[in-house]
Amino acid sequence: MAGRTELTETIGAADRPWHRFHIVYSLKLMQKMLVVCVVPLIQALIAFDLPSLFTALRQELVLLLVLAALAGLLWLRAGWRLDGDGLCLRTGLLVRRQTRLEIRQIAVVELARPPWLRLLSGSRMVLYLAKSRSLPSVTIYLPKRAAAGLAEILLPTRAAQSFYKPTGAERLGLVMLSADLMTTAALLWLSARQTVELLGEDLAGSLDTITWANLSRLEHLAERFLPAGVAWLFTLALVLSCVSLLLSLFKTSRFHVSRNGGVIYFRGGLFTLTERRVRAAAVTVCDVRTTLAARLLRRYPVYLAAGSFDGGDIPVLVYKKGQEALLEALMPEFRLPGPVRRGLYANGRSLPVFLGVPGVLLGACLVLAGVSAWRLPALTPLLLLPALPALALCLVALEAFFTEDIARGSNRVLTVQYSRGFTRHRLCIFTPDLAVSIRQTPFSELQGRCELRLRLPFFKKVRVRSLEYYRAAGLPLDV
Repeated sequence: MAGRTELTETIGAADRPWHRFHIVYSLKLMQKMLVVCVVPLIQALIAFDLPSLFTALRQELVLLLVLAALAGLLWLRAGWRLDGDGLCLRTGLLVRRQTRLEIRQIAVVELARPPWLRLLSGSRMVLYLAKSRSLPSVTIYLPKRAAAGLAEILLPTRAAQSFYKPTGAERLGLVMLSADLMTTAALLWLSARQTVELLGEDLAGSLDTITWANLSRLEHLAERFLPAGVAWLFTLALVLSCVSLLLSLFKTSRFHVSRNGGVIYFRGGLFTLTERRVRAAAVTVCDVRTTLAARLLRRYPVYLAAGSFDGGDIPVLVYKKGQEALLEALMPEFRLPGPVRRGLYANGRSLPVFLGVPGVLLGACLVLAGVSAWRLPALTPLLLLPALPALALCLVALEAFFTEDIARGSNRVLTVQYSRGFTRHRLCIFTPDLAVSIRQTPFSELQGRCELRLRLPFFKKVRVRSLEYYRAAGLPLDV
């Protein structure tokens, strides 16, 4: 609190002092030069030349001292201060550069404290601006108290009330993780046992036989080895899913969301503490993502994008069907896309536009599996595995054929539904700052259809396929 009070008092002072960054700021700028120091050492180690190694060590020691001196000078000359309604940043060693950011133009303030930075009592602060093409974001390193005080001044959340806190999510994640770990360990043991049974105890002798055998023996080995290979492939998939669950558990630990008038505040994390403050007036897009996991759990994550901030890797909340009021309480202007418009997929909407690429992938996998069933049956299970994600892509694309659309709601907010990969996106766009392009091929022009592309402020592209041309051309963008 003392640090915050000191920062607040400097706003109205006539002679506002400059505050220094954390020393990590200078070291991060010098890290690229440290790579140059390692190259001579690696060359000496590869050649196993001890005299050259000691000579390189002495040279690198001198170079490190020079870099440390430069980092110290850069740290002494750089800094920040609050200047009325703006934040001034001063950087540079030989040529001093000063940048001024208007506080009202700051859309998101993100504080991150990974373990290595927590040991040094520092924080990484990323400032995302609302409207700035040349400078979308600024990253600085500050001491822990100074970062907390500055974030409170830029986007205050002192009187914020808890809005959303997942109850039991950590326990559920831990149960799922434990079950996945046990399943992975069991399959790992079964895969190793099956491999030993198929290849025999003398694995080195089997590999030597493989090397010198003719083509028919290699085919025979493939028929014996592939069942174990498929088991190992499933084991690898489970290991990766286990790691993903573990990372997700660490990121969402102690997660909660609160709102103080015009600021949405959410934080969480076990090892890497992440805190984000979003200016509600600067929110440009609200994205509800329907992934494969969301379909199974019937829980849908919601991401907020503001200015140049694209939503990050952590959703602001997760809701289930029937809890749409929770979204409207978070963003009163938010509206989910309405029911499927009548005639959307009639009168010339092209099915190959949606099913072209996924259908080709699925067909190629099935053809390969059919050929293997005829010539080499042992390969069939392995070749059928890629057909599963290809089938999922086809189903998502077929859903997009019936639902992909764009419209303007009653509150003058654009609602967009589109699919990309395995994910269905439902967007609510609050900003008119969009770049729009309409593309037509000769075939789509005959059908009166087109492809509409939107470029959002945070440089993300949205594509709505096979839309009526008159709707795309007459789309009101004065959101």
